[in-house]
Amino acid sequence: MAARFANVESISGLIGSGAARPVRFGIVGAVTFGVQLGMLMAFKEVGFGSVIAYALGLAVSVQFNFVVNQLVVWHDRPLAMLSRRGVERWVTFHGCIALSLVVNFLGFLVAQMFMPDILAAVVGVGASTALKFLSLDRLAFRAEAA
Repeated sequence: MAARFANVESISGLIGSGAARPVRFGIVGAVTFGVQLGMLMAFKEVGFGSVIAYALGLAVSVQFNFVVNQLVVWHDRPLAMLSRRGVERWVTFHGCIALSLVVNFLGFLVAQMFMPDILAAVVGVGASTALKFLSLDRLAFRAEAA
């Protein structure tokens, strides 16, 4: 019985480790995409046009993404959200997201000259996702100095 609990603790430790952070980041991103699509449909259902509904869904999903990244992906780097550093983290997060959107678009623009749009979109998303993870890890959710 003790061995079973040791295995559970080992798995739990691995899932929560820094090594598994990219996996957690990917899962949170996928869930956030679902939130964004759900919000798009919800805003359209109550009468907003597609563009406004998309923009509102994006705004909601980005805030959701910030909170869940803090709680799940970078849970080992907590801070008081209403502190000065918490506000700085929130602003930096949005800057990183904005930069990743630019990289996504530029990656797509370059790649679509050489490949079909779907593959070019994958290139854009891949490039921006890598940049987003690294910038969030090193800037927005950076470990606080001791």
